[in-house]
Amino acid sequence: MSTRTYQFGKHRPTGLVGRRDLGEQAVLGCGAGAGIVGGFLFNSVPLLAGLSLVLPIVLALVIVYLPYRPRGTSQRRTLYRWWRINRYHRRALGRTGGVWVSPAFEAGVGRGGTPPDAALAEPEGIAGMTWVPVTVRGQQAVVVLQPEARCVTAALEMASPGLGGKEVGEQVVALERWGELLDAFGNVEEHPVKRIQVLARQMKSDPYAHQRYIAQRDESAATADAPQWLKGAYAELADAVSTSAEEHRYYITIHARFTRDLAAEGAVRGTGDEGVAAAMSAYLDELWSRAEDADLSVIAPLDAGRMTAFIRNSYDPDHAIWDTDLPQAHAFPRNVDVRDGSYLATRAAGSTESWYHATAAVVGWPTTPVGPDFLSPWLIGMPDVIRTISITQQLEPNDRAVERMLAEDTNNLAEMHRDRQRGKNIDPRDQIAANATGSRGMALASSGAAGSAVVGYITISARSAEELERTKRTTASRARSAHLRIEWCDLEHARAFATTLPLAGGIK
Repeated sequence: MSTRTYQFGKHRPTGLVGRRDLGEQAVLGCGAGAGIVGGFLFNSVPLLAGLSLVLPIVLALVIVYLPYRPRGTSQRRTLYRWWRINRYHRRALGRTGGVWVSPAFEAGVGRGGTPPDAALAEPEGIAGMTWVPVTVRGQQAVVVLQPEARCVTAALEMASPGLGGKEVGEQVVALERWGELLDAFGNVEEHPVKRIQVLARQMKSDPYAHQRYIAQRDESAATADAPQWLKGAYAELADAVSTSAEEHRYYITIHARFTRDLAAEGAVRGTGDEGVAAAMSAYLDELWSRAEDADLSVIAPLDAGRMTAFIRNSYDPDHAIWDTDLPQAHAFPRNVDVRDGSYLATRAAGSTESWYHATAAVVGWPTTPVGPDFLSPWLIGMPDVIRTISITQQLEPNDRAVERMLAEDTNNLAEMHRDRQRGKNIDPRDQIAANATGSRGMALASSGAAGSAVVGYITISARSAEELERTKRTTASRARSAHLRIEWCDLEHARAFATTLPLAGGIK
């Protein structure tokens, strides 16, 4: 069977002129306008008129076009691009002084064993959350309400081994079934779930843990009277069992905007947050059914214990992700340090060592045809790297997707037409991306499937800043192997870190 390939279009800003976005074009327009007005006002003084005409235009060009890299960062960006990032970082430093301290230990617990509201504070980068317990198919789950972000989320833990363990034909079938799952949510105008996130969490595990367990078992008093042949048989069996040094966990998160329709449906099922959570639990049950139809095995929905363990393991990989007895108030570590622009540092209570995290956004998807397992260099090609990969898809009905494709295709053709008129060579990658956009539009129009906007993020963790820098280089190398272009989220790693938690964030 021939390998099926997939193509991604290339995003282009749909501004009025050129490839700049609307804000950059506004800066250029204001600079040109200010220059013309200044030259007109001071036309009686030639020198002053010339300066008034040139300086605003040059300043606007510098703001929009001249990139630079501040100390402690890894990416070159323009003044226009740095302005929003610097503003967020200054506000983060102003809120906490740069180091967020968890109040869970000082707040303690109430008489009933539950923590007070003061203990449930979220660190920098995460909007306020309310966890509401629900029941889905007889199992406990938790629905996360984020009033500041105006959204509601819930998640399932999956047992899928991913595409890497399947044959080529099975990979194609699996993707087609996944497309049917997305279509069921995205192609219904009134369905509130319009965003789905897939999380792949990879952690280190101890390959010698079983051997140490055997040694401790042989030395214990409980096995003192066991015959030698039984001990030997058990040792032979342990030697024959291979253990992996990496553990993989997979999750699917659904996201619904808090709209009037969702509130009305929640009011039918209950009052306040409980009603909205009950409505979301019905959608989580629907996701469960759709996942089973797509041949995806569901382990369990994320309840408060599983959610707490996942979040805590993300910030503090020393905490075992299978330890689900941690209370919700301790989902976050003791300290979260955002002062350094190149990483996020976290430290657990009782620990003298910190973990260092960095998050990169996928700013360029493959511009050449790729196979269904093109993410393998990230998923299985980085042994001994603790990481979380997040792929979030914003779904939209077929007619809107086709309209957006037409706008993108028109913009692509206009750009290439302008380049030809200027005598510039057409970048073959742009030509391939434009063809991919057109072919995607034809596929959407002929199939009637829902469309989606896709964003990707990867968070890596290391024990030291030096190790994190080495891991960054490894991650960038593997990204190039996957035909991806990534950009490290300088000065806003705390906010970017949250995009790789089961909250389906990071997309407008």
